[in-house]
Amino acid sequence: MKSRFRKYPLIVVEWYDHSGDGGWVELKELDDQPIACKTVGLLVKETTTSLHIMSTVSNDGGHGGNNEVLKSCIVSQKTLRKSF
Repeated sequence: MKSRFRKYPLIVVEWYDHSGDGGWVELKELDDQPIACKTVGLLVKETTTSLHIMSTVSNDGGHGGNNEVLKSCIVSQKTLRKSF
């Protein structure tokens, strides 16, 4: 069986994460800086507001491990490989 995988750019994105708490907090407990994250994966879709980065693709067109990162939260983005 011949495997045919669709080619996608391999990227790394550094972004600020959102957080929330439904309970009571004191103002001094709130963080001054947001949590910074890095995601590495295949850029399978880009919209005007977000990137969809997958960790897994299959030879039958399946996609798994979606990370949707809002563009407004991106600190940096780098293409590691144009086609992977």
